[in-house]
Order: sequence, then C-alpha cells, then structure tokens
Amino acid sequence: MSANDSLKAAAKFYELPELPNGKALLLKAAPTSGKKPKPDTEAPRLGARVKKVYLDREWVRAYNQVCGFGEDYISLTAPQVIASPLHMYLMSRPEHPMPMLGMVHLHNSIELIKPLEYSTAYDVVVKIGDTRTIPQGLEFDVHTEFLKDDEVHWRGTMSILCRVKGMPKPAGKPAPAEGLNAIGAQYIGIKVPESQGRKYAKVSNDYNPIHLYAQTAKMFGFKQAIAHGMWTAAKSLSLLEPQLGKPATSFALSFKQPVFLPSGVVLKHADVNGARAFEVLAERDSKVLMVGQVA
Repeated sequence: MSANDSLKAAAKFYELPELPNGKALLLKAAPTSGKKPKPDTEAPRLGARVKKVYLDREWVRAYNQVCGFGEDYISLTAPQVIASPLHMYLMSRPEHPMPMLGMVHLHNSIELIKPLEYSTAYDVVVKIGDTRTIPQGLEFDVHTEFLKDDEVHWRGTMSILCRVKGMPKPAGKPAPAEGLNAIGAQYIGIKVPESQGRKYAKVSNDYNPIHLYAQTAKMFGFKQAIAHGMWTAAKSLSLLEPQLGKPATSFALSFKQPVFLPSGVVLKHADVNGARAFEVLAERDSKVLMVGQVA
C-alpha cells in the first residue's frame, strides 16, 4: 500500500506543512486529561504526513552526544524522535478519545530498509493503528514511516498503554518470561544522573513533567523523575551496536519498569541466534527494566 493509499484508508488524515512544535503540543495535551475512555473504547485510525523533511546534521550531533552515538551517525532511534511531534499531534486531537499525558510507552519495533541520508528529503507519515484490550487498559499502535518517492526507507511501530479502570481480569497469571541466560552474557554498567531527563528533553523536545524533576514527577504518581524510555533505548543501542560489527537494521524492545533519576543500571547482553539480546537491569536489585534485541 502506498503512502497516499495508506493515508486515505485512515478515518481522518492531515497534511501538515511542517513538523509541529512539540512544546506547544505538550501544553495542548494538558486539557485532554479530562478524557475518560471506557473498556470498549477504540482509538480512531488517524493519520498525518509532512513532506520534504530533512535530517538536520546539527540536531543529530546534539542527539548523539546525549545518547552516546558517533558524531554524525544517523541511528535507528533518531527518526522516531524526529517524528514524535506528529505522534503528539494525533494523540492530542479532539477526536482521539484518550488523554495524552499519563500514557505508558510499552513496546517499540524499528526496521531500517535503506540507509538514511542527510541530503534526502523524506515524507514522514504517522498512523494510529489497532487498539487491544489488556488487563491494565487499552493498548494501541502508532506507526511511523520515512519515505522517499513513496518507498519506505525506515519504519517503526510504537505501542502505548492508556490505563483504564474496570478492564476484564485474566483467568490466571501468565507464566513469567524467561530471562537472558547468564552463561556467556556480558555486562555494562551505566550511571544515569538526576539531570538526564532535562538533557534529553533539550534534544527530543519531550518536556513531559515526569522526566524533569522529582517534584513534577510526583504530581503524576512517581516517587522520582524517570528517564525517557527512548533515551534508555538509544543509550542501550549505542552500546550494543558495536557488538554486531556492522550497523544495526532492526531494533525491538519492551519497557518493563521505569529508570529512576538518578540511578544506576546494568546492560546485560548476549548473542542469541546471530542477534544481540539484552536486558536493562536495576543496579540496586537486578529488577528487569527493559528487554529487547538488536540485529
């Protein structure tokens, strides 16, 4: 399906002249806190596109400095961040039935089909996909594509949870996931300073209060500020990719628990069927915070 057909298949789609302002959208999201979705609510199939988006070299350098990549390297995670204002635009729309603030980022899968270049103008397309019911609430997908001449060069799917009371409870508890075998695993310690959320906010434009200060995070039920999930993902990728011996083309991850600021975490990783499987563990008690795979 072409980008044009994909957008036309959406319930509503919007052509924007440029990427929206993330800070302004965060302010716009505040009134959405009054939305109260029900267990049978579904996110509408909204879509949006911005044409002729160039990757800004100076922005990439600033992003890479915060996340640990080489100076001019266009990482797998960078396009996800570039497109984030479009995600916010759709989720703050009046017809989107869920409050944007307070949502929980659960999963990400990213695929690079062709290398991205600074000199290329890309169309950035974002679409809201399926909604699923899970015990904690409603989970829905947000799809993102970077295209040149209607050909996808990069794609990603982000799954988001909106907590809803009164969801059906499962008949029994699911079996615990099998952890990464310690035999042959390697470990990298990472210190995450109290200021990490503010540093990442400057390059991501994600100034969600839960990431900035302990005082603002407590307003949303957190005992401390928490790191941006996509910073934790990018930092992990920057340390894992050299283990592959060549640039990664796929990255899949699931967030399990927040990374508090400040704290120490441990990146545990091992080769599994030619890919690099990993877990991010809390330094203090080895609690699993994030799991994934790079290939």
